[in-house]
Order: sequence, then C-alpha cells, then structure tokens
Amino acid sequence: MGSKHSLQIIPDNSNYKKTNYKKFIIGIIDVQNDFCKAGKLSVAEAEFAIAAINKLRYIYDEHIKVFISQDWHNERHMSFAETHKKAPNTGPEDLRLIMEDGTLVDVKQMMWPSHCVENTPGSELHSDLIVTKNDIRIKKGTKKNVESYSAFGDEFKGKYEKTNLNELIKALEITDIILTGIASDYCVYNTALDALRLGYNVHIILSCTRGVSKTTTDKAFDDLKKKGVIFYDTVDNFHQINESLIIR
Repeated sequence: MGSKHSLQIIPDNSNYKKTNYKKFIIGIIDVQNDFCKAGKLSVAEAEFAIAAINKLRYIYDEHIKVFISQDWHNERHMSFAETHKKAPNTGPEDLRLIMEDGTLVDVKQMMWPSHCVENTPGSELHSDLIVTKNDIRIKKGTKKNVESYSAFGDEFKGKYEKTNLNELIKALEITDIILTGIASDYCVYNTALDALRLGYNVHIILSCTRGVSKTTTDKAFDDLKKKGVIFYDTVDNFHQINESLIIR
C-alpha cells in the first residue's frame, strides 16, 4: 500500500491572482502514529511526507500560519471494521446510522482497522513532525456514528459534525490553503473538497502527501485538478514558483 502520486503540474502564474503570504495557511492533515510506519493503518512512505512537511515549515514558518488536524475516534467508531464484525480494509459497506438528533442516515463506508482512538499512542502526532505552540489544532471524527475525513467536518457539509476550522481561518482573513499530510486519497482529498466549497484557493504539494493506494490517489488528485486545485511536485517547486509572492 502507499503511493507517491506522479502527477506533475506547474501552474500558469499569469492567470493566478497573486496574494500576500499572510493570506496563506499550511494544513497538515492527520500525521499521526497510526498512519505511519508500524501504525494500525500505516501508509507507505509516510516518513518521506513528514520530512517534506518539515522542510516546508522550515522555509515558511515566519510567513505562513499552520493548522494541524487529528483523527480522534471513539473506540467503537463507525469506520472500524470490528465495530461491524467486518474484515478490515474492505468496502465500502452500506450502513444505516442513528445520528445524535435521532435521524437515520444511510452511508457507504470503508471498513478500516481500528485507528487513532482518542487518547491512545496511535492518535498522537508523529514525533518527527515539527509542531509549535502557535499551530491551530483540530480534532475530527470525534462522534461515534459520524465519519469526518475532512478537517472541516463530515461528508454532509458539517451537518452532524462540524469543526471550527473555517471560522478560525476566516478570522485570520486566509484565502489560500496549502494542504499536506495523510492520506492523500481520503482526508487530504476531502479537506480539499470542503476548502473549495467554502471558497478557498487550494494548493497541494505532492512530496508532502502520501496515499493509501496509487489508484485512489490518482483518482482523487485528477478530480481535484479538474476542480481547480494547484499542484506542485516538491517544496522547492512551490518555493520557486511562489517566492515572489512573499511580502516581508
């Protein structure tokens, strides 16, 4: 399992609305122990994504704010195969779930191994990841019967679980989100979709992400490209293209 997406895209800056880096934020999605080497839902080459994310932070920490998301699941979360007595890494399964307000909701859900259970070592951020006291921290997937791949909330536009990420970054007058992290094909992808829906410009640096599989990562990134996400191969590529945007 695991994929480094091979898509190579360099944006045409002549048509890109240049903006101050004070309007940018870096999003680090779910760089947690359970998604890294030896984790319960490990993603291949996650350590390379961490190294690239750290490089991005090293270059831009003085200029760009950062938010970090974490899966934070109940031990009987609806995405866990063992909750439904199913085999892990299968699906999607058709589920009918009861929301907190009593509403019955039909969903199609992948069956994942138990992972990122709240307050366990697997839910902690990987020790190699650079984290600072100024980072915005977001916990998602906190409700037992709700899947929240996106750092903004659930697949129903935040109807049943909504984080405060949008409010926090709107207050900072952010216009552009640079997405990084794990996994490209699920949580990074869904965060990007929500960010686009909410009106943000979205950038993804390929070296800063890794996916569960090449097939699903290719599909996700091809979809995001069509929707207007700007892709860069590496941190150096991003810096080379956008360095002129820095207002010191």
